[in-house]
Amino acid sequence: MQHSGLTVSYPCTEYVVNPIGIDVVRPRLSWLVASDERNQIQTAYQVLAASAPELLDANTGDLWDSGRVESRDTAHIVYEGVSLISRQEVWWKVRVWDGHGQPSAWSETATWELGFLKLIEWQGAWIEHPGLVPDPAIPEA
Repeated sequence: MQHSGLTVSYPCTEYVVNPIGIDVVRPRLSWLVASDERNQIQTAYQVLAASAPELLDANTGDLWDSGRVESRDTAHIVYEGVSLISRQEVWWKVRVWDGHGQPSAWSETATWELGFLKLIEWQGAWIEHPGLVPDPAIPEA
């Protein structure tokens, strides 16, 4: 397959490369497009999102396959795949089409991981030094 002169780089999720612990269940994706050819534009994109990097290696998006979307947008692309759960990891990549209708190579694989999404999932206890003596100069509340 002949690839376009466009290259896709810097895939970001919520404006960060490979974020961990995000609390957005439908995050916004973005990427940069470059070309050595003058006046070249992105005319479409396709995003694949998967639950494992091996699936992306096989060009399978079990969580989301946007299909070809006719758009020049490279930012604020909202994830429209299956519902995600707390602590879930998602791997994704994108390719674009140029003004001649040729697809680019896929971007590098990017990832994001969700944090806790429900209040009940946040658990913890106060940690203090067992031999800590209160400072008499600090008044107690």
